[in-house]
Amino acid sequence: MIERSLFVTLHDIHPLNSSKIEKQREQLLSWGVSKMGLLIIPYYHHKKSIEEDEKFCNWVTSRIQAGDEPIIHGFYHDRLGITEKISQLFWTQFYTQQEAEFLNIEEKEAIERLVQAKKMFMNLGWQSKGFIAPGWLYEPPLLDWLRKERFSYTAAIDRIILLESFNPSYIYSFSLCWSNRSLWRRSISQVWNGWLKNNCIKRKKAYVRVAVHPEDSDYRSLWSQLERIVKHFLDLGMEPQTYGILVKS
Repeated sequence: MIERSLFVTLHDIHPLNSSKIEKQREQLLSWGVSKMGLLIIPYYHHKKSIEEDEKFCNWVTSRIQAGDEPIIHGFYHDRLGITEKISQLFWTQFYTQQEAEFLNIEEKEAIERLVQAKKMFMNLGWQSKGFIAPGWLYEPPLLDWLRKERFSYTAAIDRIILLESFNPSYIYSFSLCWSNRSLWRRSISQVWNGWLKNNCIKRKKAYVRVAVHPEDSDYRSLWSQLERIVKHFLDLGMEPQTYGILVKS
């Protein structure tokens, strides 16, 4: 494994927000993030498949060729057709906006979506070793389903999960991530991520994760903090990497 790695991931990538995503990627490049994970939604909110947008696909392909890693990020990124549980309303209604697609999903439906997503990526010439559920929200059986479909890793908000052996192994690293839907969320996020950054430095964490979302750049103070944090870790000698380096094949 490569020591002192900075894993930056750009979330919720799909054709309908491609202009904003491309600008964010350019900014991250200018900060020194030479490679990162691209969390791509195959069929965002049932509206448009990635296969329908040649320009978008060409851009993703160009980024893969430059060292970025494509990661399957759900399939629809919504909960349409999934039964709600009262015990999970916090996660589906408050923590996310009805986007916890793989929380309380039936196995048959989950497998179908995983297979279809992987097929889409293969048809486009994109090799993906990883799957990350929207909101990092899932239930334990998902790990078995991912292994069955030959995914090498996934992630929760507090860990990277390697699936190459029968028993998953964990790399504990709490992802920096900003909630941007309201002023109070943004304020709390900035305090939390400032503390988390300092904690990573204090504990000399070898693996640091930073999750970037499309709307983050809409808010100047949030985006400025994100820039400062990323540059700080790079100045400390951390190397931009993708999760794929952690798996054997």
